[in-house]
Amino acid sequence: MKHFKIYTAGKMAGLSYEEQMGWRKEIEHLIRQKTEANITFIHPPAYYRYDKTEHKSESEVKRWDLNQVKDSDIVIVNLSDIADSIGTHYELGVIDAMNSFGYKHIYVIGVGKPNTNHPWIDLTLLRQEDNFEDAAEYVVNYLLL
Repeated sequence: MKHFKIYTAGKMAGLSYEEQMGWRKEIEHLIRQKTEANITFIHPPAYYRYDKTEHKSESEVKRWDLNQVKDSDIVIVNLSDIADSIGTHYELGVIDAMNSFGYKHIYVIGVGKPNTNHPWIDLTLLRQEDNFEDAAEYVVNYLLL
């Protein structure tokens, strides 16, 4: 059985741990409810948190984060507050470069209405859904093959 890695991207700074993880747990639950596929979910707040300083440098966090993104098959990004998330923009830039240069292909599914209007965000998305239920349905029916 093929193994899939799904990374969840979205704003973390200025949000409580519960706010950071709430939508991530929801999308994981919805996907697992619909499939028995072998999936590892990477939720960055579960590893590096703003309220705990277990890391020794921001470089450590950045390198870990981008390596997880590059190793993923699918990235689900919460678009609702993307304007305030430089890290998410950076992650999307890395994905766009990898996809453009042919290193591998990472499917990016956006959820919600972005609070910014930059065309490069749209150009990186394979698909945009209005809610997590529809995003989970798409991921299961089209990407976990």
